Amino acid sequence: MYFFKLIAVKIKKQNQPGKTRAVQAQKRLKILSEDEVESLFGPPRFGHEERTEYFSLSHPEKQLLRKFRSVTSRACFVLQLGYFKAKRQFFSFHTPEAEEDLRYVLEQHFNSENIAEISFVDRDTRLRQQYIILDLFGYRNCNAPERRRLEEKARQAATVCGKPLYVFGELTRFLEEERIVAPEYSSLQDMVGAALTFEQNRLAEIMRRRLTPSDREALRELLHDSEGLHEITRLKRDPRDFTYSEIKREVARGEKIRDFYRLIQKLLPELNVSNESVRYYASLVLYYSVYRLKRFDEDTAFLLSAVLRVSPVSAVSRHYDQQPPSPRPGIFRRRQKGRPAAGVRASG
Repeated sequence: MYFFKLIAVKIKKQNQPGKTRAVQAQKRLKILSEDEVESLFGPPRFGHEERTEYFSLSHPEKQLLRKFRSVTSRACFVLQLGYFKAKRQFFSFHTPEAEEDLRYVLEQHFNSENIAEISFVDRDTRLRQQYIILDLFGYRNCNAPERRRLEEKARQAATVCGKPLYVFGELTRFLEEERIVAPEYSSLQDMVGAALTFEQNRLAEIMRRRLTPSDREALRELLHDSEGLHEITRLKRDPRDFTYSEIKREVARGEKIRDFYRLIQKLLPELNVSNESVRYYASLVLYYSVYRLKRFDEDTAFLLSAVLRVSPVSAVSRHYDQQPPSPRPGIFRRRQKGRPAAGVRASG
């Protein structure tokens, strides 16, 4: 159909991937699977029941339809309206499914008008229709002010949990509550990535300011290969059993990190990280190899290593402190064996 071919050509021209865009896409976080992205952000795929539900018109919607004169503009309005009801987003009509949707709309509302005679509506008409639909449902587009609020929300969420999926979920929840049309998935990816980078830099800056040279040297020892086994690898391992020799080894390990543990205790209120973030950062250290950890910048590696030192050694740490180990209850818990925390993905 000429109508759909014209739209497809126009979209193809607009979406020609340049070198810069390709490089940027490679750097984006992989938050959702391809199927999840398609489910949330792809155009709806209606069966007969869905078409009956979403393309039926209420009395107020029929009144709005009268604002447009031609069959083409009216049919496009019904299509946009139905898609918005289903996904709270707007889409271009360039899929085979859209052609079937258009045929159904023509049969139901326009006396089976010949689909071959339907042409492409101009940009102004399409935007006018979208504004009418937004007003009908009490929604608004995600413009510059809304994007700034989204970025602020992403930074707030990143202080609660460092998992990309958590931050993404908070953004989608915010969009739904505020009745804002979601931007494209790549924009949300960029916001999540920027928020997590901002939070990482914030924490690393605190570590940079507060750690003394001796503290830094102690942390470097974690990544140092001593007698064929990195110290951080020893720290990540649980005792093999409860024999005297293993318990003695655990106590010796606690003695070795006692002073540093107390330092991290003092830093935690300033770091202002949640229990969930502590568990997540510790899971990163447990998941990544020493080689991968060394590829982080030094202050970030120090942060992750410090959190690991706090997280899995509560029994040893309480041996040295009669008071609760942290003003945040439950922050120091022994790790559970198994898979890394959700949202952790290996990348090399």
